[in-house]
Amino acid sequence: MPICYFKNKVFKIFLFFTLKYYCVMEIVKKSDMGLAKMPLLYPELRTIRAAPAHRKIALPTSDGVCFEKTENILFLVAEGNYTTIHFQDGHHTTVCKTLSAIEDTLNNLHQFVRIHRSHTINLNWLKKYVRGKGGYVIMENGESMNVSAGRRTAFMEAIEGYF
Repeated sequence: MPICYFKNKVFKIFLFFTLKYYCVMEIVKKSDMGLAKMPLLYPELRTIRAAPAHRKIALPTSDGVCFEKTENILFLVAEGNYTTIHFQDGHHTTVCKTLSAIEDTLNNLHQFVRIHRSHTINLNWLKKYVRGKGGYVIMENGESMNVSAGRRTAFMEAIEGYF
């Protein structure tokens, strides 16, 4: 067997596993299921979930565009076609976007979870979950919000996958 055949075969095997690795990384980055349900074939996949702390979001308000750090967002409340975003320092901003449109902007940040038709919370600021039919959550600032019965299982899966 010629040596060039051996080198070519090794290169093909190397290329196959390299492409497989990067395909798995892309799937994990784009999937909503996170890493909790995916078999961890590579230890590097654990770091994909961590979002950069300096990420900002553009919020169109009535007087312009406001840029806020996503890490400072406590929760979002839908009010028809408007969404009020509450921040850790106590101020809030109302934007003329639906809650689902803002969630689409935050789609790769796994700390934001929809708990109700009109509420999305940041798991980093979750203080307590109280069980019940759907239950309710208490945030770090003392606000409490109901978890709908229909979203309870997705919320619990998000908690298990995040913490």
